[in-house]
Amino acid sequence: MDAGGTVASMVGRHSRHRRREALHCCPACAASLGRRRRRRPGEPSWMWVSLLALVAALVPLAAFEGDGESSVAQAADAVVHVEPAPPVEPPVPGTPEKSPERSPAKRPPKPARPAVEWRESIAHGTPNGGWLENGVRLPAQGPGFYTYDPATQAPPGGRERQWGTSVLVRQILDLGAWWEKAHPGAPRLGIGDLSRPHGGSFGGPVVGHASHQNGLDVDIRLPRADGSEDAVGPYSYDRALTQQVVDRLVAQGASLVLIGPSLDLHGPAGVVVRWPAHDDHLHVRFPDPDGTGN
Repeated sequence: MDAGGTVASMVGRHSRHRRREALHCCPACAASLGRRRRRRPGEPSWMWVSLLALVAALVPLAAFEGDGESSVAQAADAVVHVEPAPPVEPPVPGTPEKSPERSPAKRPPKPARPAVEWRESIAHGTPNGGWLENGVRLPAQGPGFYTYDPATQAPPGGRERQWGTSVLVRQILDLGAWWEKAHPGAPRLGIGDLSRPHGGSFGGPVVGHASHQNGLDVDIRLPRADGSEDAVGPYSYDRALTQQVVDRLVAQGASLVLIGPSLDLHGPAGVVVRWPAHDDHLHVRFPDPDGTGN
């Protein structure tokens, strides 16, 4: 026997010797070692099983290496990149939920100064007995004012009742522009009767006037306390706003402002005068620029 065989024989005997010692040590040691399992005839060795498994694993790998680049490219093309959703912070208990922001509402554009067919008008005679030459018609509405018919108390004013001298129409437009600037959120001023297209008698049938004959008079509705543009009276008018209108008319050069006996208003003596049947409007007169009685 050669040296290699001798060594193997010695190793085998040594292992068997150690096994016999364990068996004689105690029953527990003998149970832990157990018996050596002998391979049955015809049973394949574990080495052959491992070799066959390795060959089976190498076959698909070789096939992959043959077309690796195209397969990887196809796999890359099939990948869909999805952006992660932004993190959502949990609501804090007791914090009111925020409502979505709303864009500010756009306010309607301010009406431009209305177009007026200006003429060189002349007020003939007196307000209680005169006539109007080349009268100018006040627009139905404009910045800070609207017109209304006193017979119905509803807008707009009658087409045959909105005529005056160019001076009077300019004064009304100026009053409306002042009102809109001074009170941008307030209702507009209501403008009632002026004169007829050619002046003269201004009778009924529903509402008539002893004056308003030569284009120098105008009626102005009192501002209401509730902010509406409806009919008004001594129990629904806004005293402070109405007083501002009276003061403005005096500042613009009005020669007469008639106020009702139930209104708590005041002004220069001889200009602001109490008069019956004027608790729902101001009667305003501007002087004739070229004199009286022409």
